[in-house]
Amino acid sequence: MRPGLVVTTGSATHPGLRRALNEDAYLASSPVFVVADGMGGHEAGERASATVIEEFALFIGRASLALDDVRFALERAREGVEHLSTSGNGRAGTTLSGVVIASVDGMGYWLALNIGDSRTYRLADGELEQITVDHSVVQELI
Repeated sequence: MRPGLVVTTGSATHPGLRRALNEDAYLASSPVFVVADGMGGHEAGERASATVIEEFALFIGRASLALDDVRFALERAREGVEHLSTSGNGRAGTTLSGVVIASVDGMGYWLALNIGDSRTYRLADGELEQITVDHSVVQELI
């Protein structure tokens, strides 16, 4: 019998040194481990990040996600954030970064997600490795 995957997580957010309001939201419960960073300076950033996390929270307790589950959750989250922006709540926005346990043809994979300039890192054997590339204008210029 093969040993199961052992995952250790930790999570915390902080508003940073320039903001009074923490606009971040996160989910660290199998099979979803993601952080949404509400865009600072924009109204409803905290609601935008919460909207994204709510979509992924629907998957808590499942063994894994299909790729279509991830696509549909991202689409519903995008629509929810756009609705915040058009319903008089200001210009809502958020980034998203993290991983989900995905199943492709019966095989389990870590699927990294990254929208915006928030990053996902992997800590293994005491080494920290960046596994996503910023999805931003600055990164495109680099």
